[in-house]
Amino acid sequence: MVSSYLSAAREGRHETWRYIATLALVIWLFISVSFGASLVAVILTGTTDLNAFPPLLLLILAMLPFPLGGLLGLVIGLRLFHRRSLLSLINPAGRVRWAFLWRSFGLWLLLCALSDLILWLINPTNYTWAADWSRFLPYALLAILLIPFQTSTEELIFRGYLTQWIGRSRLGFWAALVLPNLIFALLHGLNPEVQTYGAWLTLPLYFGIGLVLSWVTLQSGGLEYALGMHAANNFYAALLVTFPASALPSPALVYMRKYDPVIGLISFIIMASVYLFILSRRSDISIQTTESTHTGRAK
Repeated sequence: MVSSYLSAAREGRHETWRYIATLALVIWLFISVSFGASLVAVILTGTTDLNAFPPLLLLILAMLPFPLGGLLGLVIGLRLFHRRSLLSLINPAGRVRWAFLWRSFGLWLLLCALSDLILWLINPTNYTWAADWSRFLPYALLAILLIPFQTSTEELIFRGYLTQWIGRSRLGFWAALVLPNLIFALLHGLNPEVQTYGAWLTLPLYFGIGLVLSWVTLQSGGLEYALGMHAANNFYAALLVTFPASALPSPALVYMRKYDPVIGLISFIIMASVYLFILSRRSDISIQTTESTHTGRAK
């Protein structure tokens, strides 16, 4: 089984050292921007205690390394080492199918809302309307500007760059589906919710989300469904419903008093099943393959 999305990795130059050099550049720039931004924040606030930072500043510190570090490093690496464009990671045609992206965004946002609605009906005391418009509106405006950079960078690197690299190797389709998402899950291991609720209950959620994102990418032959779902997920978590020890503290509209990771994992499995079932009814979600492994172009 060869996805047309994986075949796109045969475009340009693709020796192993080029991938290693690009990833090293991405990591170096990401860490450098993160360190620099944190240093400025400490100087401005006069404290190294992250808990004392206001939500707007935390949002900037969390989001800034993605466009100025990860994304910039990826663009430079693709051009300098691979002679490829960033759009070649979106799909083999090198153009964004916006209808796919918005369809995925809307569907996942709806499923998130329905999930919390059902949980609220079961236990209404666990949810509190916490809107503080003076804090929420500036935060929402900044989040709308920055979150797409964060989610898109992660998709371009994990479901895009790493997936195509592994997929064009001898490891093949199934390794391309699994391995990038193991890395994706493990890199979230330092998130506060993982420390609070335990890795065995929270990391499977990250791995599961990654698997869904990879599956729709490989099935549709492009990143658009993954880009839409990931953006919807993070927008919902940042702006609509938050909970204790969330990865990014925010003045969301609704506050969940107690988060149960087991219920969260079960809810995700149900949501993901419905999401994949609905998308599977569409003709553009079926494995898009290429019979040619010589030209690297999809049929």
